[in-house]
Amino acid sequence: MASIRWVCISDLHLGALNSLLTNVTSDGQHVDRSSPSPVLSSLCQCLKNLRDGSERPPQLVVLGDLFELALTAPEDAAATFSQFIDTLSPGGTGSAVDPSLRFIPGNHDHHLWSRASDDRYVQLLAEDPTAMPTARDRHATSLVPSNVRVPARDRFVEALANRGLRTDKISVEQSYPNLGLVDATGGRAVVLSHGHYIEPLYRMMSLLAKAFGTPRSGPTEAWQIEADNGGWIDFFWSSMGNSGDIMGITRSLYESLQSHEAVHAEIQAIERAIKVAGRSRARADVEAHAAAALLEAGVGTLLRERHHSGSVLSVEAEKGLLTYLAGPVAGQVRKEVGRPGEMTFVFGHTHKPFVAERTVDSFDAPVRVANTGGWVVDTPHLDPVKGAAIILVDDDLNVVSLRCYREGATDSTYRVLIEPVGGGGTNRLADELTGTIDPDREPWSTLAGAISGAVTDRGRQLDERLRADTSSLDRLNRPPGSDSGHENGPEGDRRVRFAKRSHRKPH
Repeated sequence: MASIRWVCISDLHLGALNSLLTNVTSDGQHVDRSSPSPVLSSLCQCLKNLRDGSERPPQLVVLGDLFELALTAPEDAAATFSQFIDTLSPGGTGSAVDPSLRFIPGNHDHHLWSRASDDRYVQLLAEDPTAMPTARDRHATSLVPSNVRVPARDRFVEALANRGLRTDKISVEQSYPNLGLVDATGGRAVVLSHGHYIEPLYRMMSLLAKAFGTPRSGPTEAWQIEADNGGWIDFFWSSMGNSGDIMGITRSLYESLQSHEAVHAEIQAIERAIKVAGRSRARADVEAHAAAALLEAGVGTLLRERHHSGSVLSVEAEKGLLTYLAGPVAGQVRKEVGRPGEMTFVFGHTHKPFVAERTVDSFDAPVRVANTGGWVVDTPHLDPVKGAAIILVDDDLNVVSLRCYREGATDSTYRVLIEPVGGGGTNRLADELTGTIDPDREPWSTLAGAISGAVTDRGRQLDERLRADTSSLDRLNRPPGSDSGHENGPEGDRRVRFAKRSHRKPH
């Protein structure tokens, strides 16, 4: 087997009801903590199968959204993570990965970066009582780990990983927002990131500052984009799981974006609540209708953006990717690496695995790009551009995407596919993997079967949750004494107009 040095995976969303790696009850309403999911067990077995027999196992690098901390309870996320660690057994006999783990937080577990960053800031303060660490020190780590003077240790994840009796102590160190791998000559570099900053939603504070404040001169640095937006990401995208019953409401709102009927019912409920809360009936009616109209227009736009078909990146995300590469990534690479002749960027976040190249003015040659996809089912219907991949990197920084699946109706879409990252040249790692991995034999065939079944189940469960939430809200929204026909009158007209703006047909 090829000498793999790093195993990169992203968007596990452990604990989420729509994650293939979370074991959930058959009705899709609760996490089953009694045993790991079949996909999680099969995935760990495949990772062990990649070992080449060398003394040093590869390092596991998780590119964000390891945990689901926005839409599920922390205890469910922690329990599923324990199943993952127990099955993977880092550092144990025949282990798939080294006990030293590397973690790059994403938007759904950004809170863990804030926690580790605060801890690291305290260490920096104690290290030199006469000096004050700068914002640059607080809001980002160095790109290359060897340049980090005080590591950002993730003591929370370490504590979870080391529960129970283990022969090898597991350590977890964070890099944020980017991690750089460089070969011995400095001619090749691989930069790994979660990728949420390519989307304008997660740069909202930066965009507001640009619109209403004084624009910065020059390209944005990595620490600046985090300093601007980290608090906003923590506020909604990474800590709602700690909000008790409100977390369940947040999950329903988030899931409702997959259905125009569900989100219309949510908007109606908000409109009704504004009317009930208002002291002046006339004023409350005006405010409620205005809020509903704005929400319908905004959500319609968001639905079109989320459900753009056939493309791995939306127009805005494509622009954001090029901007992120030319700014924060290029700045860190120039400072810590120089001008590598070959540059690869690996990210997750979108849940849509792909391999491509992008031309970026800041780099001398086209940047090789690979996306890890994600291990979740986002929509009730199959989306063939969504799926997941494992990114493998060897000592020479050859990069391979081991695409585990794309959502589809045929068995072939769940058959593992080996894709070299970077065309034109030789890729020794891809050649070796092609000769050693047989997609139609164990453990890869078992993984394919487990994923296929889980994708079907998660899609059905999500559809059932959406239908149940919509039905409950429709009953609450129905005026006293009205009949059950929602498609008649003004409400029916509004629903049809909203469906048309969302480019989705009402059922």
